[in-house]
Amino acid sequence: MKRLQLEDISKQLGYSKTLISMVLNGKGDHYGISKKTQEKVMQAVNELDYTPNKFARALRTGKSFFVGLIVADISNPFYSLIAKNIESVLFEKGYNLMVCSSDENENREKKLVEMMQSQQGVDGLIIASCFKTADFYNQPKINNIPTIFIDRILPLYSAHYIVIDNYGGSAEIVDCLVKKGCKNIACVGITPLYLSTIEDRINGYKEVLNKNNISIDYDLITSVTFDKIEEDTKQLLKGFIEKRKKLDAIYCLNNSVATVALKLIKTKEFKDYFKNIQIACFDDVDLFNLIDTPVISVSQPIKEIGSNAGNLIIDLIDGKLNNKTNLVLSTNLINRN
Repeated sequence: MKRLQLEDISKQLGYSKTLISMVLNGKGDHYGISKKTQEKVMQAVNELDYTPNKFARALRTGKSFFVGLIVADISNPFYSLIAKNIESVLFEKGYNLMVCSSDENENREKKLVEMMQSQQGVDGLIIASCFKTADFYNQPKINNIPTIFIDRILPLYSAHYIVIDNYGGSAEIVDCLVKKGCKNIACVGITPLYLSTIEDRINGYKEVLNKNNISIDYDLITSVTFDKIEEDTKQLLKGFIEKRKKLDAIYCLNNSVATVALKLIKTKEFKDYFKNIQIACFDDVDLFNLIDTPVISVSQPIKEIGSNAGNLIIDLIDGKLNNKTNLVLSTNLINRN
């Protein structure tokens, strides 16, 4: 059976191949093509079951119509939901999403970026970077790729980014804990600790304690390793017991840490010592609504992160962004009783 060509649709509708191509590429509004004409083209495409040749399209336009997304861990609900919302935007624009996990490893992130940008692999990049410095992204061969950073800010790197008010959200959680009478609050981060998100959350924690004249016990500001969360959290809880730290609350700076902590404090080994502990978390996951232990958390505007990232990367690819775009989105406190 003969493959249906763009020319076949053109002959049937009486429209030029250029007009039909503009509509299929989502450029109808940009070129002033009426909604009625666009609907007519799309109806014919659906009825005739036309599938454009993506390789021919890439050769014709010089684009791959792929956008790369690199995050720490795509299995984390935070990142998987962001990816879903980015993909929804890109799909409407005729683009596809390629998703990879860096596992918070700088060398792995570097290889992923180089792989995606080589041989016209992707037209743009959206990255939650784990790099400590901006040297890698300042290279000419790398910084000429349309790139938007999400979730984390690279120091000294002037870039488009979409982030959360980590400092403000963290301060709001700790303030809520203090108002509940908590004074001995453990603050548990996750490596790498130099990430802007972790630094801002710790600083928000410290600020509230200082404002309330609560002395900061630096033994309570600690962390677990990204790839050993369960093992390290268990050792952490044991350490609090051994040091006779009578905690009022454990504030987790990451949802994975909070999930493990909630599981462990229910076990025979820890449930007596931590039976009255308040758990708080920077981030909110469905699990918190399904368990008996009330968790104070902040929800992050995941849909807005994803949709903004998707729209911005397309504008950047199309050359519509001349000035740097920096979005800082607010969190929302969830105080479960």
